[in-house]
Order: sequence, then structure tokens, then C-alpha cells
Amino acid sequence: MLSVADRAVDTADLQQVSIDIGNDWRSLGRQLSCSDADLDTLHCDFHVTGQREVAYQMLRGWHEKLGNDARLTVLAKALVDIKRADVALKLQDAACA
Repeated sequence: MLSVADRAVDTADLQQVSIDIGNDWRSLGRQLSCSDADLDTLHCDFHVTGQREVAYQMLRGWHEKLGNDARLTVLAKALVDIKRADVALKLQDAACA
């Protein structure tokens, strides 16, 4: 069972997810309530620097929008919901370290 700390996400969390999420960054963005228009803009703005940067910028935007309400539990649940429990487990492991 997945059990992550209920704390605000930090830059290290965002970096780790952006490294691991791969092609599923759009699905994660939608699960975190990012609009398709925003996801398209992020892709256009950052695709030349790589998918990892696009994913990071999407997560950074989500974090900035929600502030302290951008919780690790919310991010982990979104990852599980898009069938990326492997990435959520890495967050759990990092939070416990």
C-alpha cells in the first residue's frame, strides 16, 4: 500500500517525477487539472530542451498555482491514477529517506 508523507511538494520531488514520468507527463498534467491548452503551450515552449524539462515546467506550474496545497499525497495519488505507481513509490521512498 502506498503511504507518502502529507507535506508540500518541494523542488526535489518535482525533479524526481520529471525524470521518471517520461511520455506520461500529459496524462499526469490532466490528472492534476492542467488544461490541454496549457499542456500544449508548455510543449511548444520547452520541447527543444527535452521532455524532462516540459514535465518539470508542468509540475512547477502546478506547484506555483496551488502553493502549499500542492501536496505530496495529491501528486502520488495522481501518479497512481494514471497507472504510474512506480513513480509514486519512488516518491514514497525518497520521502522516507
